[in-house]
This record gives sequence, structure tokens and C-alpha cells, in this order.
Amino acid sequence: MKCLNNGVCIDQTATEAAYCNCSGIGYNGEFCENDINECLTNNACDEHAICANSQGGFSCECKEGYSGNGFNCNLSQNEKSENNQAVGIGVGVTFGLLALIILVLLILFFLRKKVNYLLLFQFNCFFFLQKLKTKEEELSG
Repeated sequence: MKCLNNGVCIDQTATEAAYCNCSGIGYNGEFCENDINECLTNNACDEHAICANSQGGFSCECKEGYSGNGFNCNLSQNEKSENNQAVGIGVGVTFGLLALIILVLLILFFLRKKVNYLLLFQFNCFFFLQKLKTKEEELSG
């Protein structure tokens, strides 16, 4: 019996026929002739890596924006700083809009108060003028 792809031939015994041991070499089949696609069956690559099957094995390569050996991929420093910058811009814009909303609400609040004071002033002036007119009529009449 001839085992292929570094399969180990296990000799015939009294109870068992000879066979090829293909475990751990990336092949299966009676003579270790079939390549196993490890990317489909036992993908040990990082979630941010691409698995590439090869004869008797596989390799992992980190996706763009990540660095590492393919089994462990981390966000590249460039990507981290760009993400941090984007987060900083987002936070800045949010606080800016919040401050603008608060400013507009304060202006509206004070304008409303001013209108109330103006109405109160006008009412008091009218009332004062009425009293003054009544006193004038009393004095002249």
C-alpha cells in the first residue's frame, strides 16, 4: 500500500487490514489523496482575516486596515487614529449642536419674559393714565 501526501501507512495486523493514517496532514481519503479545504471545515483564522486554502494546508492573512499573523488581527494604528479622529469630530459636533439648541431655548425664554414684562408695563401705564384722568376730572368738575 502506498500512502500519498505524507500519510502514514499502518501495516496489516491479524485483526485489521492495512490503511493510511491521514490525520493532521490536511488530506483525507483511502490513500490520503484528497485535499481538505480547511477554510471550510476548520477555519482558525481571525474574524478580520481571509483564509486561503492550499494543498495540504491553509494560510490566513489579515484584511486591509488590520495587522497581525492572520490568526490574531488587530486594528492598525492608522485605522485607530482615523477612528479616534472621527469619534472626536462626532462628539464635537454633537456638543456644538446641543449648545446651539440650549442657546436658542434661552433666547426664546428671555424674549417671552420680555414680552410679558412689556404687556405688564403697558397695562400698568394704561391703569395709571386712567387714574390720572379720573383725578383730573374730579379736580375740574
